Amino acid sequence: MKLLEIQSSVRLEQSISRALSDEFVQLWQAHHPNAQHKQRDVGIYPPAHPTEQWTTANYTPIDQQTSEMQAVLSDSEQLIEELLWADQLLLGVPMYNFSIPSTLKVYLDNIVRVNRTFVFDSERFSFEGLATNKKALVITPSAGNFASDSSLGAMNFCGTYLRSILNFIGIQNVTIVAVPNQFMSDAIRQQEIKQAQTTLIQLAKTW
Repeated sequence: MKLLEIQSSVRLEQSISRALSDEFVQLWQAHHPNAQHKQRDVGIYPPAHPTEQWTTANYTPIDQQTSEMQAVLSDSEQLIEELLWADQLLLGVPMYNFSIPSTLKVYLDNIVRVNRTFVFDSERFSFEGLATNKKALVITPSAGNFASDSSLGAMNFCGTYLRSILNFIGIQNVTIVAVPNQFMSDAIRQQEIKQAQTTLIQLAKTW
């Protein structure tokens, strides 16, 4: 069993997503002592944005790519190989301005690539993900309550986007643990964190 942990908060201190992820990994490893674990920190060490050269190389068939094209795609290839290596993904994703951190978006732009993590059938105009037989757990703190049945639900472009993009590349089993109301009073904040911790304790046993 192989776990890839992806952290995207720009904060090292006082990061709720990092703290809860750390707690979960320790609990999960206790239940899976032989599992392998890697961490990719795109919050502190984000990958480079795609460029025109990157895009040209990406859409060039592998057997036609020059050495320069392969060099441009080398970091992206490393990220994809790391993703495909994993059986399970843990993503620490704070909501920033109703969506995901820009550092995570550029990571996703590097791994969502045609003929690498998805294929496109131009005749049927259909897509099929290649990163199959995996599951993902997303821990996502937010300032308010962005649940689908809340007054702010229509503004949630974080969990909804992540579920969609992960499904697109073939990861259909996606669990999202929300940690809402982190701009509320300390009592409410701590109550929401405690509830998330309780959920994660159970998931460490069964996920």
